This record gives sequence, C-alpha cells and structure tokens, in this order.
Amino acid sequence: MIRLAAALALLAVPPTASLSAAEVRISKSSAGPQELMGPLLPDSTAYQRLTAFPEKLSYDVAWGPIGVGHATLEVSQIVEFNGRPAYHIVSRARSNRFCDAFYKVRDLNQSWMDARTLSSLGYSKQLREGHFFRDEWVLNQDGRWVGKWAGRDLNYNVAVGTAPIGVQDVLSAMYFLRRKTLSAGSSIVLDVNTRQNWPLIVRVLRKERVRTPAGRFDAWLVEPALRKEGLFIQKGNRLRVWLSDDPRHTPVMMKVDVFFGSITARLAKMVH
Repeated sequence: MIRLAAALALLAVPPTASLSAAEVRISKSSAGPQELMGPLLPDSTAYQRLTAFPEKLSYDVAWGPIGVGHATLEVSQIVEFNGRPAYHIVSRARSNRFCDAFYKVRDLNQSWMDARTLSSLGYSKQLREGHFFRDEWVLNQDGRWVGKWAGRDLNYNVAVGTAPIGVQDVLSAMYFLRRKTLSAGSSIVLDVNTRQNWPLIVRVLRKERVRTPAGRFDAWLVEPALRKEGLFIQKGNRLRVWLSDDPRHTPVMMKVDVFFGSITARLAKMVH
C-alpha cells in the first residue's frame, strides 16, 4: 500500500497534563502518544539542531503524469512528550477528487523526536487508503518499546520489546538522515523500530539536477533499502529520494516504484 507522502498541518490536539518519564512505564497498558503529549516548549540552546526548524514542505503527488494528491512534511513545534522535550513531526497525505473516485487516501503520521538526543520517543500512524485501514503507535523509552496496532475492527494487538539506544522511527529517520554528510558511493545505516528492530540502509548514489514545481535543485539521489514497511512504501518496493545539495538536505523529490508504474512526490512549496 502506497504511503503517498507527508503532511498538511499539525493535529489540533489539546495539551494534556504532563507526565514525567518516571510516571510512564513501558508495559502493555502504557498510554498512547497522544495522551503523553503535553504543552508547547520554547526553543533552547540545549537542544540539538535539525537542518531546518521550523519547516513546512508541501508536495504535489502524481501517478506517472496524472496528479493524484497532495502531501506535506512539517516540523514546527517543540512539545513536552513523556516528560521530555521533543520535535513534533507531522506527515499528512490526501488524495485529490479524481483519485478519491477509485482510491481515497487520508493518511496521518506523527513522530516525537527527542530534542536532546534526536532519537525517537514515539510515533503514530492513522492510515486510510482505499479499503485499507490501520491505527498504530509505538512508544520508546530508555531502550524499551511498546506498540499497539489495529485494523478496521479496532481490536488492538500489543507487543513489547527492547530497542537500541538512539533508535529512529520511519518518520524521524528522514530528519536524522538529513543531518548526515553525503558522498557518492557511501552508505548510512540507522537503527529503526516499527514493532521490530531493523537496520535502515541508505545508499548515496550520485548527484542529479531535478525539476520540481518549487524550482530546480542540485540534489543527492539516495536509495533507502526498506526491509520493513516505511512511511511512503511497503517493504520490498523501491524508494528513491532526492535531497538538496545544501546544508538543509531538503527532500525535494521522492519516487516509489509499484507494479503499475510509479508514484512521485515533487516539492511544490517550502516555508522556513
């Protein structure tokens, strides 16, 4: 199932009473990410920097030459999450009226990235793609994780386990990757958890010049080898990402090959 891409805006989630890390234990009864998100926090020199913050990226999404929807990636707030400061990353994808007639998409993905360590504290997915329905979240804390997921019947399955320190999720991994130095022929390996721990291997292929609605960019072509389901793609399909050849490493284009062609997200607008 294709994850068309990213996000439109932040969810209007009211702040909840903040919980310290000591008050939340990793177990099958752990609260979900929404219940752990507290108030907005001011920026601080104690936090590690993303390549761009705040930032909102808007994309036009096409199936071959046919426009099928719109998407954005956004990180514009620092919030308290499980007692820790976190960058709140939001990804939303929405099919257009043409695509709605045969394959309606309304996807929302969120990640909470520790502002001090840039590791994943948790993520959630709400996927609505044609007849496909899934709600899922994973909470990370001090080397342990708990995850819950459900289909349309909303009967939740639960799993718990251990994870490497500094683990990423499928959304935070994009922002962590953007901080890396890129060079042709190199590979970057990130520890990722999506209810299982697995290595995300990103191959840096070459520089290319790409054209998007937002302009032309010199960009690095990178290819993540997704052994598990990712943000834009199911496992086994080919994903290519073009990151701008500048300090921000903005994802200016993304393309996933599918059995009936390819889906491409091209940068339409960026706001910093």
